[in-house]
Amino acid sequence: MTANTGLGHGRTGKGAAAVLRPASVAAGVAVAALLVVDFRLTGSTGRRILVVALTAAFVSTCIWAASSLTALLMRPSLRRAQGLLAEEPDLWGSDREFFAPMRRLMFLGVLQTLVNLLVLLTAYPLALWAGVRICAAAGLPARLTGLWPVLVSGLLVAALATTAGTFFALFRRRTGRAAARSLAAVLLNAAGLALALLVLDGVHLDAAPGWRQALALCAVASLFMLPRITLSLPVPGIASIVLVAYHCLVLWLICAAFAFADPGLHTDGFLQLAGAAAIMWAAEWPARLAVRRAQGAADRPAPLLPDPLPPDHGFPTGPLY
Repeated sequence: MTANTGLGHGRTGKGAAAVLRPASVAAGVAVAALLVVDFRLTGSTGRRILVVALTAAFVSTCIWAASSLTALLMRPSLRRAQGLLAEEPDLWGSDREFFAPMRRLMFLGVLQTLVNLLVLLTAYPLALWAGVRICAAAGLPARLTGLWPVLVSGLLVAALATTAGTFFALFRRRTGRAAARSLAAVLLNAAGLALALLVLDGVHLDAAPGWRQALALCAVASLFMLPRITLSLPVPGIASIVLVAYHCLVLWLICAAFAFADPGLHTDGFLQLAGAAAIMWAAEWPARLAVRRAQGAADRPAPLLPDPLPPDHGFPTGPLY
């Protein structure tokens, strides 16, 4: 349900992407430095802003390089698979040869998804760690230590940068509606988690000022939106059960990651975890319904042209004509 910001199309799009991508990453770096315990920026406000800007520029450059490299490596295989799919099939060949281009294209799609996941889990944390170390070596007040804090900080930067980029996409005419639906999903997830904190006794945030707790809720909702899956099964209700179970797993991983954050998010048992995931899933339902309606409207076929000869044209009609 993440909006396609469309910041890389055309000259204007490339220029906007060059500015907005580091700005989105800077928002993620700033929030991660506020939430993660072992990621701290000290000194004056001006020096902190300088660290955030330099680190964001380095991280966005590294992510752009990694994405460009993976796309460059995958492009020849994808073009070959698409070319084989566009060729005229051999009707007298075997079924294996007939479906080989589709199998190849599906395999490349799965491989590209796995590569993107690998970039998410490695490039963001490593780039963030290297950027902080470069700033510290330059004498700027920045510190990020520990394997798990580095991983959690990198994932927070990735999730919050995506949310910030979606917010910036609100102001583009082409992507405004899709961005509004994505931001609504994030806010509804945050509201669902806040409702779970109020209703369920076994789900709680550590004591902190109200603004830090609200920031933590938004960070959890952004992380919750990072790994998105859609599922459609012929049996009614089964897809919802599977999605709620998947949301339980994602929420459990987020709770484990927030052990390195302040305030931390805790669940006391499986029932409380399942209840919180179910409440968040139910709260996000209007956003998912809006996305389905938008997809249905986009897939709707174009209206037929009016018949130049209406039914009263006087000509004979029937199956033989």
